[in-house]
Amino acid sequence: FEAFCLPRLQEMSGGIALSRSVFRTAGLPESILDARIAPIYTKYKNPETTVLAKPGQVEVRLTATGKNREEADRLLKELGDQIERELSDFVFTRSEQSLEEVVGDLLMTKHATISTAESCTGGLLAERLTDVPGSSRYFMSGVICYSNESKMELAGIPPLLLEMQGAVSAEVARGLAEGIRIRAGTTIGIGVTGVAGPSGGSAEKPVGTVHIAVATPTGTEHRQFLYPGDREKVRWQASQGALDMVRRELMKM
Repeated sequence: FEAFCLPRLQEMSGGIALSRSVFRTAGLPESILDARIAPIYTKYKNPETTVLAKPGQVEVRLTATGKNREEADRLLKELGDQIERELSDFVFTRSEQSLEEVVGDLLMTKHATISTAESCTGGLLAERLTDVPGSSRYFMSGVICYSNESKMELAGIPPLLLEMQGAVSAEVARGLAEGIRIRAGTTIGIGVTGVAGPSGGSAEKPVGTVHIAVATPTGTEHRQFLYPGDREKVRWQASQGALDMVRRELMKM
């Protein structure tokens, strides 16, 4: 836990030492995450545990107090180790890093490159990846394939596939990821397609339906999501879901 823990903020207030750390997670809704760790943290009055939910992300913040720094650190580690084991790979960082920063670090560590083909996210995924300083070392290309014509032209999606499966489908997401990976010559390609709303949904594909695919040299992973919220929240959660899928694929390499 200590090796990955947030560089703790130690404070002295009236002779009491404070030690703090954070777990940032993706892929688990707040209610499910809390149900998993509540049996652990409710046994402790010290450290105190706070669970904070944001779109596509849940944070677990721990604050321990002690007579000195060593005692506060020991209490923090005791609880933190248990939470770490329970949440496992849903934790993407034990610091204040954003998910795009974590992915960027992994890409550089693995000497990998990445490209994106986005429909419903409209370039948000590429924007987040390139917001990270030094991202030119791993981000090679990003295209916005909003129309069916652009999906065919920019990512090589066959017209028959679009006609048979529809733009919002697992097959098209896979095609976007694989197509941009080949065209950009990158290690990883990401494809995102969905219905961000507020209109355009159907009984079969309601607003919030998003298909995300990640293509790598060993194959293509696909997931379907149904995100709640308005257009902005759906787009943000889709970008978060895509980044988390990339993180998990990079950890396998």
